[in-house]
Amino acid sequence: MAMELHVWRGDYGLPSIDPKSLTVITYCRMCGHDIALKKSIEGWVNKKLPLLMLTQTEEYVETPQNIINYLNSHDINLDEHLTEEENAQITAYTSLITEDLYIPMLYSWWMVDHQYQDVVSSAFGASYNFPLNLLKPMKMKRYVECLIRARFSLDDNITTNEIDEKMFTSSAKVIQILAGKLDKQQYLMGNVPTRLDAYAFAHLSLVKSIPVNTCKIKDQLKKYPNLDGYVTRLHKQFYPKLYRMYSPSQEERFLTPTTVHKILSTSAVVLLFVVFVKYRSSRRPLMINNGYLGQ
Repeated sequence: MAMELHVWRGDYGLPSIDPKSLTVITYCRMCGHDIALKKSIEGWVNKKLPLLMLTQTEEYVETPQNIINYLNSHDINLDEHLTEEENAQITAYTSLITEDLYIPMLYSWWMVDHQYQDVVSSAFGASYNFPLNLLKPMKMKRYVECLIRARFSLDDNITTNEIDEKMFTSSAKVIQILAGKLDKQQYLMGNVPTRLDAYAFAHLSLVKSIPVNTCKIKDQLKKYPNLDGYVTRLHKQFYPKLYRMYSPSQEERFLTPTTVHKILSTSAVVLLFVVFVKYRSSRRPLMINNGYLGQ
């Protein structure tokens, strides 16, 4: 059956900068299945990416796990050799990654002001034309704020230091567990890759590759050379061309604003201020103000 995978755009030597999209792409690559990719600019906020479209019937499948389950039912399966107990272990580890690592990753990108302004808003806004390239990241940031509030049950008076501790304690726990699970093995479950490797690589490779100036999660990963080296090795193994093409000099696109960005930012400041005031008056997002998360 003809299938097409809709994903968020790629960069930094990876086919997608969205962990969920990258999980499914990597799973297919590890299976040796060359699935057709379609880059999409919609759906990041409303959770519709990645999306597996069945081109003949126009039916579709959403979420990484549902897509992987569908692929398994069509003989695209990394895990058919696993025992029931091993599958249960993988389910537990993937839950840690998608809950206790994913949210801190988003926090470190979107909620740390200089990371958001210098890198992330430009990286995700690059898919849009002006002025959406400035407005869409604002919507994405609000979505991340809502995720953080829901996942960690935050109240309005929590300080920045307190939320930092929650986020990075969570990510440190996951990285330590994965490093211990990997130990000296080639892959997390032994000598052959499984869906757990797809999930782990998709998240950790973005931690390594997105060129933020300071990232506590990246520093946590560097403390475990076996896991850090594992991510680099899988990057070279499954995306060799992209890995070779990506150069650290490309980071300058996002770390240093171009003249065009400066002009656009200056000309748009009044428009964005009006839009933002209207936006704040109609919604009450979680924001970091004066060291506190509040209204």
